Amino acid sequence: MGLTLQHRDKELLDKCVAANTTGDTLRAGLYASECAEIRKIVKVVLQSELALEQVIFKMETAEIMGDIAFLMHPIKNVVLTVGEQMHHLMPEVSFELSQINETLDGLIVDTGSVTEPVTMAEVHSPEAESILHEADALAEQKIKSRFPELRPQAEHALPT
Repeated sequence: MGLTLQHRDKELLDKCVAANTTGDTLRAGLYASECAEIRKIVKVVLQSELALEQVIFKMETAEIMGDIAFLMHPIKNVVLTVGEQMHHLMPEVSFELSQINETLDGLIVDTGSVTEPVTMAEVHSPEAESILHEADALAEQKIKSRFPELRPQAEHALPT
């Protein structure tokens, strides 16, 4: 998916440059807007991927430490948030993440050491928020390294 979107972004960026060069600012703006939308999608996908990778690391750590119940709440919060973010873009992924969330609920119940109920309206723990912020920053870095900046195109725009 990443390479397909990256290819599509480059294609649209090239069209944007060509339209801008010929003075077709309306079309250049259309292409630039579409590039921006593609980059938003890529960012959400990358954030989700990175957040889930961090969840995997947390689960591996929890398993090693033998304290799965303690770390399940932040992991569950991250999976829930990623599922909500993916709901409109990729409903099938969101559904799979809700299935994972149910499995995590089962693990929490099986450990028997959780005393507080976990609800859908639960506020994210500081640890979950930290994971999501870190994933956001990493996704931003990856996007900047994979996609050229759109700003230089605006500098070449013909005066109106």
